[in-house]
Amino acid sequence: MKNTFHPVALHSAKQHQSRAGYLFSEEDHVWILDKDNKINTSTARQYLNKETWDAFISTLVHYARTMSAAHTRNICDRFTVMVSDTKASNITTTVLINYRATLDRDTEWYLGTIRGFLYKWHALGYPGIGDDVIDLLNGWRLKGNVKGDAVQRLDPTQGPLTDNELMAFNEGVVRGFETNLISITGLAMSLLTSHTGRRPRQIAYTKICDLDGTQKNKKGEPFYLIRIPRVKQQGEVFRDSFKAFAMTQELWVVLNAQRTQCIESVERKLGYELQEADRLMLPLFPDLKAFTKGMSVSELRELLDTDRLHLASLEITKTLRQVVLSAKCYSERTGDLLEIVATRFRYTTGTRAAREGHGTMVIAELLDHSDTQNADVYIKNIPEHAAALDKAVGLLMAPFAQAFQGVLVDREGEALRGDDLNSRIRHKGQGTGTCGTYGFCGANVPIPCYTCRHFQPWLDGPHEIIYADMLAERERIMEITGDGAIAAVNDRTIFAVAQVIQKCQIRREELQREAGA
Repeated sequence: MKNTFHPVALHSAKQHQSRAGYLFSEEDHVWILDKDNKINTSTARQYLNKETWDAFISTLVHYARTMSAAHTRNICDRFTVMVSDTKASNITTTVLINYRATLDRDTEWYLGTIRGFLYKWHALGYPGIGDDVIDLLNGWRLKGNVKGDAVQRLDPTQGPLTDNELMAFNEGVVRGFETNLISITGLAMSLLTSHTGRRPRQIAYTKICDLDGTQKNKKGEPFYLIRIPRVKQQGEVFRDSFKAFAMTQELWVVLNAQRTQCIESVERKLGYELQEADRLMLPLFPDLKAFTKGMSVSELRELLDTDRLHLASLEITKTLRQVVLSAKCYSERTGDLLEIVATRFRYTTGTRAAREGHGTMVIAELLDHSDTQNADVYIKNIPEHAAALDKAVGLLMAPFAQAFQGVLVDREGEALRGDDLNSRIRHKGQGTGTCGTYGFCGANVPIPCYTCRHFQPWLDGPHEIIYADMLAERERIMEITGDGAIAAVNDRTIFAVAQVIQKCQIRREELQREAGA
């Protein structure tokens, strides 16, 4: 839905409305352009002379009124840094040459961003940008932003997640929700980001009406869709276009639970029930502080057409990081908690698609790119995360993966439900541990048990045998399929078994010391 919000009439020639419908005055130091973006003009004002300053502000107003808030903020930030670094009072060829001399291969794109702004400044006819400046800029070939560097380097803190790290995040989120460490909102937000690889702003802009469970396939079976708003397109408008994503029934259930909570929370804050049409227009992830008791229906409907009731994108990122902290999601590559931003899930989506043999067109479509230039990085450097495992490597990486979630017990009788024979977990007829939950479980025990928080492995269980069997099966699958991704499907469980083996060794040493004392 296009943004048609017009809060009040403009009061003077110096007051303007951003493309997102936010009022700002060109005389203010800070302009709030939308829910996520505000710009500060005070630094540039300290250096520029009045004529240059007035022209800069007039050009910036043009961007704020006609272009996306994010693009306008980026322009202002880059220009301000140049002025600050060069102490420029006006924009001359000398200023530009001196500023370029401070840049390197990785930062030269800063000047490329500024160049487009200066072109527009000159084209609008405002003073301050001479023809000599334009001639200089036309003669420069500036290097663009380095694309996909973190992907190419498989950066362990900024690049794509490994299959094990992605699994650690998804399992950790669910585990955190089950233990009341993570709210339904945190669960829904995290899984939606993880499953779709969308940007924080896209997640934040989603509304309840974007959920669609009415579709059926040719067999008459239901399938579930979510329409996610597109952003970062040329001249973006709030919820102007969408891309539909299919989702699993499990994710559908989670998002429906979030929908129910959203409606209940908003109606409780407003103090009255909403009509169904208004409920559908609510943000899926609302900013509850933006709703006030006594807000009229007409006021609410006016705001529903804007981003004002939606969470800020920054809150999405904060939630993802808090989820990692609460659920203790570790990386087997660093041994530390996962460094999580939504961008890493985008990288992971592209990486996994390239590994499956998809081309740039498919990857660009998956990542919602308007062209294929940014998708090439995935094709040129297909990461093979699923490297071969052997016993030594698995034992070495196990503590870092933190895949084992249960509790080691010295003997069966010490386990929760240890006196219940139905709780016994076996492998090839040998007891390996105890299941501590009374709930139904259809897992093919004992392999999935090692990553379950209810599993209580015994000190004398045949864990080394299970570990050897799993490594042998991994090798067999690799030989048959030649596909590292398929062979690596149980790697996280292998790490968990290895971790149990190490815990058993440590515990045996403790018992020997106690016996010696």
